[in-house]
Amino acid sequence: MKPVFDELMDQKLIENGIFAFYLTSEKSGIPSELTFGYIDESKYTGDIHWADVKMQYMFGVQLDDIVFNGKSSGICKGKGCLITFDSGTSLMSFPPAAVKGLALAGVPFEKHVKRCKSAKDFGNLDLMI
Repeated sequence: MKPVFDELMDQKLIENGIFAFYLTSEKSGIPSELTFGYIDESKYTGDIHWADVKMQYMFGVQLDDIVFNGKSSGICKGKGCLITFDSGTSLMSFPPAAVKGLALAGVPFEKHVKRCKSAKDFGNLDLMI
């Protein structure tokens, strides 16, 4: 089955071959948004870094590393990891081996709980593509 985005492009229903999503929490009071054919520049700061699609079916791109609080997890080193940006969920999922490696790096998960007094205590998780 052809993905909906490909069908929209084939039917020339969108001007540019891009889509973007802006995800927020319900608490923010700002609605999440999905745009086709353009990027709303009011929704981000900084530069956009484009990545080649490695898996056409799911818009998978190369994931080079997962960095937690500035420290490389090394999980993807030499493994050719892929990541799919899915606007249909707010969850991230990882293979069991990756979860174990991230837990060893101090990344909190459901079974590797980290007690935090505030969101700042959680730390920074960066997906390097």
